[in-house]
Amino acid sequence: ASALQALYGQARTAADDDTKLRLHRDGIARARARLAATPDDPAGLLWLAAHLGAEALVRGKLVALKVLPEMERLLMRLDEVAPTYEAAAASRVLGRLYQKAPAVISIGSSKKARIRYEKALRLAPDHPGNLAFAADFFDGEGETDRARSLARRCKAVLAGGGTWPAHDLEEWKGIID
Repeated sequence: ASALQALYGQARTAADDDTKLRLHRDGIARARARLAATPDDPAGLLWLAAHLGAEALVRGKLVALKVLPEMERLLMRLDEVAPTYEAAAASRVLGRLYQKAPAVISIGSSKKARIRYEKALRLAPDHPGNLAFAADFFDGEGETDRARSLARRCKAVLAGGGTWPAHDLEEWKGIID
């Protein structure tokens, strides 16, 4: 998992789109090979979904819409075989997909996002990604008090230290500030 995750981090922080695409495509190939050997490998499922989405976003939002069904399938499988893997990553990422994707032409759904964020918070209540993404979701739903409470918890967790990837920290802090 560390090599797939490292490639993802390198791609997220790469200076140019060509490098991002090359690194994500390498991650996609490696994750597919991992899944060919072990179809329910949690790292393969998670990081294939992550690399597919990120690679598609580099190419444009319309391209990204096309990979959402495969990402959803991979993450649903991860949730079945290892729901607590990487602090409930399947529920956290599915929540974000359902929150951000358009509802009319894609898989977007506030109801599904809520269910996934609730599950992520239940399984890994102190993971800053779960807290930040859920805070963002509930704020968007008009549940300001709940959003503020989650953001405060996220800030407290982050202030307590931990080894979080820099690209994630940046995103989470941007959401809760």
